[in-house]
Amino acid sequence: MKKRNTAFLILLGLFAALLSACLFDSDDSALSSWLSDQGLPDSYDVQTLTVEGLEPENAKAFVGRTEFYASEAAVFGTQAGLTHDIVIDFDVLVKDSAFLDSLANADSAAGHVALFIDKDFYTSKYFPKDSLPYEETLQLEVEWILEKGKKKSFFDSVLKIPDSTWRLELQDWETENSADTTYDLTVSEKDSVLKLPMPLDLIEDIKSAGKIFRLQLRISAPESKRLYRVLGPKTLSIPTFYVRASSDTTYKPFSSFRMSEVVTFNDTCDDCLLLHGGVLDSIVVEYPTDKIMDALSDLYGDEFPFDEGNGVDVRQAVVLAQLMLPRDDSEGVSELGLPIQVVVASYVDSLGTEIRKMEEYKPNRTKIPETGHPNMVFYDGDSLALQVTFGVRDLINQAKDGRNLKIMVRLGRPVLQATDPVYQDYTVKDSVSGKIDTSYVFLPNHFDYARYDFGTSFSQPATLKLWLATKRGGKK
Repeated sequence: MKKRNTAFLILLGLFAALLSACLFDSDDSALSSWLSDQGLPDSYDVQTLTVEGLEPENAKAFVGRTEFYASEAAVFGTQAGLTHDIVIDFDVLVKDSAFLDSLANADSAAGHVALFIDKDFYTSKYFPKDSLPYEETLQLEVEWILEKGKKKSFFDSVLKIPDSTWRLELQDWETENSADTTYDLTVSEKDSVLKLPMPLDLIEDIKSAGKIFRLQLRISAPESKRLYRVLGPKTLSIPTFYVRASSDTTYKPFSSFRMSEVVTFNDTCDDCLLLHGGVLDSIVVEYPTDKIMDALSDLYGDEFPFDEGNGVDVRQAVVLAQLMLPRDDSEGVSELGLPIQVVVASYVDSLGTEIRKMEEYKPNRTKIPETGHPNMVFYDGDSLALQVTFGVRDLINQAKDGRNLKIMVRLGRPVLQATDPVYQDYTVKDSVSGKIDTSYVFLPNHFDYARYDFGTSFSQPATLKLWLATKRGGKK
């Protein structure tokens, strides 16, 4: 018995590796022909089963991460219910004694932080060209923590603080040092620097800091019209603090050595099913199994769930499972105007422990060129199809313990080619020049910081379609 089960699982793996568009065809004869073409035994029959009216037992949204290390790039501002602050860490050792004397003795001083916009994003052919220039008066909230040192050992100790430790400290950010300022911002293709003025109180603190100090600077724009994409300290365009005494004509630069992005969730609807892009929000949904078990009993004439021995049901296996849901984009907010993939994971059993396993999406290559991928939002149509193969396979095999079908969804990447059935970036070779280029199916290196309300999808009945390989032998 054990050998037969193992062989069955090996054949199931072969199914997964050789899946083609005909698997989505509801014609049983076409499915049988496909199996025959693959040299699979006639005793392994593939049948389809549709279970309608699945109503969720519960659905709950969970907020994502609140801090991200921004060594290469970050977003700054407010968009789609989230405010993204930038926290910049400066470790300063000033060797210019003339500058220190000038600054300490000056009646007044001035300073600003220079942030360089992410040119790769704003000049990309995928960025909406008619969006620029951006112009607005930013109301900035600035907070800071300034620590003075006396010896170089203080400077060295700051550099040794692990990035992971620093990010944890940012979760409990507290300071009594804060002030507001304004900035008339303009971003065009030719203007690549944001020069954010710093409050006078902060400049006064720096005047008295001496030659060794650490400055942690948090900048927020909670009323901004949009997000701004800026570069981090591990690039050639390092975020830099410029300071000068009123009597001087040139600024002294202090370069940052690390930066983080801290996110504040402004949406206050506790019961809403909201997802935000780029921050790993998630929604966990559970569907009861009674209708699925009844439909399987009707199809096979067997009892479900299987309740013999260890209760593990290997009489059939799920080759593919797809959950079809209603969809309503009208309450969503999209920054870039591109379709966005919906990523799915299922909760399955692993040696008696519940784990989350990411689903492997298999495209229907016949229909996609005409209708697009069915697992996207902000696209034509009013339905959403999510593949939950791992989850349903585990559910049927081990339904004896009374588990629900439990899945998690997130917003994934913006989709550039919604009707490309490949569903991954690939290289193409020009037949004339021989030049090899990358064809991007997804927006490279960037998320859309969108907001989407999944209330319609996960508060109404869904339809589950199954493709099943059975060991019962022959067609029913």
